[in-house]
Amino acid sequence: MNPDTSIKEQASKWLCEFQKSVYAWQISDQLLYMNRDLNSCYFGAQTIRKKIQCHFTELPGESHEGLKNSLLQHVRELRENTSLPIANQLCLAVADLFCHMVQWKDGIKDIVSKLSEAEVSCSYLIDILKFIPEEMNSSTLRLGMNRRHALMSQFEGSKQFVLEFLSHRAKSEQMVILAKVYNCLASWWDNTGIMVEHDVPIDPLLNTAFAILRNPSTTPESTFDAASQWVLALLYQCKQLSNSNSELLRWLQENIYSLVSIVQECSNSVASALGSIQQQEQLELYKDRCTCLAHIFSSLARTLRPPLVDQPTSPGSGGFGDLRTMECILVVLEIPPPLGSRELASITFHALHSLADDAIRHRSMSAAVSVNQGPLESSVNNSNASTGVTRPVAALIPYFTRVVVALTSYCPSNTSDLESTDELRDFREDVHDLMQDILGLVGAEAIFVELYNYVQKLQMLAMSENAQASAYEVLRESEACLFMLTTVAKRLSPRDPEEHISNLISKLVLPGLTGPCPPPLQEVGCMLYMELAHWAACHPQLRRQIVNQLIEIIEKPAGVESQSLQPGQKLAVGAALSALGSLCAVYRATPTSTPNGDVSIPSPCNSDSLRLALIDEHWQDLVNRVAYNLPRLAWVPIHDATHFFAGIGRGLMCSVGTGGGGVEFDPRASRQAFPMRVAQICSVSLECLSKLMDGNVPIEGSDTLSDPRVWLDYLAALFRTFNCLLRRLGNPSSSQWDTRERNAVDRTTSEMVLSAQDCLAECLQLVREVIWPVVTRVLTHYASRMRPMEHVCRLIRFIVRCFSVHLRDLLPELAEKIVLSYTTGGQHSSFLYLTSVLVDEFGEQLDCRVGLVNVYEALSGPTLKSISGSGLIQQPHTVEDLFRLCTRLVQHCAAVFLTSSRINLNELCDTAVSSLNLCCAGPGAGSSSDDTPDPNSPSNDESSSSSASTSASAAAARFFIELIIFTNEACEETPMQVVQILVSGRQLPTPSCQSALAAQNVIVWLTYSRPTQPTDPSNMNNCCGGQRLVSALLQACCLGLMDERFPEMADILYHLKVMINQEMFLNWLKNAVANLSTIRTDGLVQATQEQITDFQDVVMNSSRSSTIVHALDSFSRLFR
Repeated sequence: MNPDTSIKEQASKWLCEFQKSVYAWQISDQLLYMNRDLNSCYFGAQTIRKKIQCHFTELPGESHEGLKNSLLQHVRELRENTSLPIANQLCLAVADLFCHMVQWKDGIKDIVSKLSEAEVSCSYLIDILKFIPEEMNSSTLRLGMNRRHALMSQFEGSKQFVLEFLSHRAKSEQMVILAKVYNCLASWWDNTGIMVEHDVPIDPLLNTAFAILRNPSTTPESTFDAASQWVLALLYQCKQLSNSNSELLRWLQENIYSLVSIVQECSNSVASALGSIQQQEQLELYKDRCTCLAHIFSSLARTLRPPLVDQPTSPGSGGFGDLRTMECILVVLEIPPPLGSRELASITFHALHSLADDAIRHRSMSAAVSVNQGPLESSVNNSNASTGVTRPVAALIPYFTRVVVALTSYCPSNTSDLESTDELRDFREDVHDLMQDILGLVGAEAIFVELYNYVQKLQMLAMSENAQASAYEVLRESEACLFMLTTVAKRLSPRDPEEHISNLISKLVLPGLTGPCPPPLQEVGCMLYMELAHWAACHPQLRRQIVNQLIEIIEKPAGVESQSLQPGQKLAVGAALSALGSLCAVYRATPTSTPNGDVSIPSPCNSDSLRLALIDEHWQDLVNRVAYNLPRLAWVPIHDATHFFAGIGRGLMCSVGTGGGGVEFDPRASRQAFPMRVAQICSVSLECLSKLMDGNVPIEGSDTLSDPRVWLDYLAALFRTFNCLLRRLGNPSSSQWDTRERNAVDRTTSEMVLSAQDCLAECLQLVREVIWPVVTRVLTHYASRMRPMEHVCRLIRFIVRCFSVHLRDLLPELAEKIVLSYTTGGQHSSFLYLTSVLVDEFGEQLDCRVGLVNVYEALSGPTLKSISGSGLIQQPHTVEDLFRLCTRLVQHCAAVFLTSSRINLNELCDTAVSSLNLCCAGPGAGSSSDDTPDPNSPSNDESSSSSASTSASAAAARFFIELIIFTNEACEETPMQVVQILVSGRQLPTPSCQSALAAQNVIVWLTYSRPTQPTDPSNMNNCCGGQRLVSALLQACCLGLMDERFPEMADILYHLKVMINQEMFLNWLKNAVANLSTIRTDGLVQATQEQITDFQDVVMNSSRSSTIVHALDSFSRLFR
């Protein structure tokens, strides 16, 4: 092997190219016959499988029989010691060939008869039978619905033969064979869609499967897992059938209940093991077995979900609503360590989510029914309650309460370094999500009281055992409860009538976090403060203490190097910043009480009766002690700091309006302070950006203080929350004042309007004189750096969205900077996105339209050049941003845009047509997961590229939708009239207005234009633009576009049908279908003439685009 990496990469690239050639068929077959070494055999097997997968139509029909015989011969020659990847590739190749090969009639029996003679080949035969149903549903093969239905018919005729064969093989005492048998059974039940309840052979297959599951200590892992997979497949089928009298489900239910004792025995065996080595061995043995059983219990709960929710019955009753199913779930959650683990517990979360969600829905429906019941029904219900009949949902609540207790036991941190325990952090996030469903069922108050009482017991226990026990020690013991409280806090009433929250915060959390407290505990406390933001706004006295404590947590490590931090301190500081952001965002101006207990309603002239909001009370601390300290916190998590700035922005937005927390107040003082506050909070980022550019500081890593993106994102977080500034300032009047105060309101209305105008004017001055100069320097200084340009464009977008047309005087300079940075910097597509925002905001201004189109003209030339040819596939983000801009131009400046002499409309539309097919030609097109993936393959990159290509196709589709709608509204001649004039050689009439001329240009492209790039004369795409558009659209839908994007494509067809002559549109549609190759070269009929006619009829007769969406969905399945 050559050690040079570059040589290896070149060789790999050459081999990949070789696999695409037609010579690969014969050479790969020869490599397998030669059987020289492992690498050559694997390459041969992989190549022949890949050719069958992706290039089967290259092979002449007369060669199919020879390929089949050759592959079967290769499988017969496999030995027990053959490398598993080679064997798998060959077995998959046979399975793929069976799915493709139309001429292979009765293929399953043929394969079994040819490979069942020898014991070794019989083992690989079971693998082939397993792979066939899986490959039938593979998107890579593109078999189409008709071929799949034909295969399902073959499966239907062969299933008894297969079951008899597998039943015979299941009598083997070899565990390896049993594993393959049950994997094959699971595949047939999961993928064929033809297996029914009476097909299940309880004896010997199902009995043997449960015998395996009842013997975890003596069964190999692979066999145990295979048996459990088949049971899971059976449960899933029972769930799909929803048969209330299913005997199979009853049999499975009772036998699964018997597995509860197996889990308990496994736990006891691990716990009773002597010595750490023996215990570890037992743990490794039983861990995977219990994981399989947990999946079975969870699947049973999902299958029995309807009866469990609608008609739960007492444990042991034997019905489908038997609550022993809940006991199965709880057995998994309550397994003591070391066998009990977060990984095992999380398996039950899906079932618990579903049960809680359905129970909440059932209770809501029952409540709605009870409201509509008459007195007779109500009396019957009351009599049922008096006789002890439990309401269905109420029977589940005790079990979910036990779930909460069990989850709490998994949430404590046994280490002082939460930063290194990613597993715990992920588990807590999952618990938080699950608790939101449980809260809706059990009730936030009930769970909070349960946890609060537990914390109180811990306090009392600590005080009784040690009179010197500190709040910190109690806090450490109750840390898991505090985390669980964070999942409940947001659902609690902010008024806290019984003062449980106040007591918890004042007596435990605040004292516990004061002084030397480990950062992980600080983090949990900060998370609790963050969730209690609305409660804190109603309790200003405690809020002051909370804010001061959070600021101290942030201040303490300022200036400390990252390597000198305590374990978990970075995350604690981040949590404190996030908590401050959440507290700032809740701007609640609450009225005070009068001495006689009445509530004093504030008036515009009586703002002294308001309690100060956090923004007003702690502003200087937020700026001086937090924001100005951020440059000294180089290691702080960026997303937490961004959350802090976003929270301040939301709080500032609330302060300049006329109401907060449901109470009206006078915003004039806040409006007066708003520009200064914005300047102060922005000054840190602006100063740091200036220093970076003044010192020409190199960027040393992502998300570091030398990275301008950090400071740009802080500014963007603020201005993103200011998007409603104009709306908040534009509503000075109110209709909620009392009559006696009406005169005071009238007198102050003009003052309110004046305060809004002054606030806006000062903000605009701040942007022009302070912020914009720094932003323009960033555009110039980092012009060649893609990421900083993306983030500075993002900031400018938010600033423009914030002030809209009030930034009119900056528009020329901004347009000039965009063109200059784009053409000289690096053609970053973010400038196209930014320009589309400018069009959206300024496009309705008549004097701005020509300038905006000029910006497009300057950007479109290099853009279209860069995405020509292969650039279209390689730059999907640029394509998306370009057509987003074009769409906005059509929406706001269509007449100027479409009549510009410097814009080649044909080239633009042809590029858009090609973009519709990006999903079929992009890097991720047609990709599928391989059974033996290359660990170095960039699968994530391919996935993101495929998503980007789909978004680009959608952007092009939206451009066409707006283009056709505009043309239909503005045209003065019908498309047929335009065609007749052009065919006759006459001159088109002069339109009466610019919009009509723009529409005429579009109609000419649709009905008469030819491609701007030369193509094959035999290709249908040589026709007019409308024909190319419809062809590209159908090809995208049938060969790769995600179903979610079908509505855009349907809109194009619908609006074209409305505008174009019916005969012309039908001709386009027929030609587009003919261009799809409905009959493959090997004789496979992908779409029958009847199916084609049905599709065309539905499209032509549709009265709305939703009908075309369904037609496209059905038609595309014929080719996938």
